[in-house]
Amino acid sequence: MIAHPGGAVREDRDPTMDDVARRARVSRATVSRVFQEGSSVSPAAEIAVREAARELGYVPNLAASGLAGGNRGQLGLLVRDATNPAYGHIHAELHRAVRAHARTLVSVTAFRHEYGDAEVEGLRRLLGLRMAGLFVGSGVTPPEDLRAPSRAVPLIVLGRPNDDDALESVSYDERAHGRMMVEEVAAAGHRRLAVLGAPVLYSRVFDLRIRSAVERAEELGLHVERIELLPVADGVRRALTAAREQALTCIVTPVDYVALELLRAAREQGVRVPEDVSVVGFDGLADGLDLIGLATIRLPVATIALDAAARMEHLLDRPAARPATQGLPARHALHAGEFVAGATLAAP
Repeated sequence: MIAHPGGAVREDRDPTMDDVARRARVSRATVSRVFQEGSSVSPAAEIAVREAARELGYVPNLAASGLAGGNRGQLGLLVRDATNPAYGHIHAELHRAVRAHARTLVSVTAFRHEYGDAEVEGLRRLLGLRMAGLFVGSGVTPPEDLRAPSRAVPLIVLGRPNDDDALESVSYDERAHGRMMVEEVAAAGHRRLAVLGAPVLYSRVFDLRIRSAVERAEELGLHVERIELLPVADGVRRALTAAREQALTCIVTPVDYVALELLRAAREQGVRVPEDVSVVGFDGLADGLDLIGLATIRLPVATIALDAAARMEHLLDRPAARPATQGLPARHALHAGEFVAGATLAAP
């Protein structure tokens, strides 16, 4: 399309920023500022520019503007398996939290059965888009793969266990959650437990929850039978078999979706929950858990997102506070959730 003197555009080329400026009767610089998050223009100018862009069908080249300006208003998020309610909720809450600081979030995701390599590639893509800062919401990628990105831009590990002195983090207190759950199970009268666990490479979150649960159970003098979780379909059947053969009265799963798989397997086998065995999980975020009555620990997702967004602003405003480039100790914030009582946990 080719622009005519009156602001019309011929259809043999795409509209440009100059076309929008002519139509809106503003400068090209004003149009550029309108489409850069965090830049300031008058309300009247922004309305005129956005209306002109809509009429012309103009779509700003955000990648190009990022190369020119460093995408100062955009933050990147690597999130693991957005189909998992815990990650889906942090994705939504973090979008809301960064918008309160006049920024936008660009996200990439891995999947449940993809491990470190896929996540590292996602981080590289975000760095290539020149994000101002990065959030990493994954329990898989090891700290050594996060240190290089954290030297390029401010980086905050989100939700997962982290004690690396070079990596900032705002996390759920999974050690407290594991201990909290076992205390509730013990208070219900259970003394013989099955605990489903997975290798740390599968999930650092699962590993810390279960290790902490076992630690607290041993302190309380409870009997614990450890069951290998993976693959999940086999793991839940192994747990039900162990409960039946060894008179175990409660099965502790590392996450709600595993607890739901166990409930399905129990129904298929004719095992009654909680009459024959109690079942508990962690996360407390999936829709309908109240209808199922699953006893679980609900994660404080909104609190995590608000804290992480505020901390990112601090690191962006004060580069000297960044641990990766200044040799300072990283800040590790922990937030505990709450126990949600449910019908799947009852006295043995």
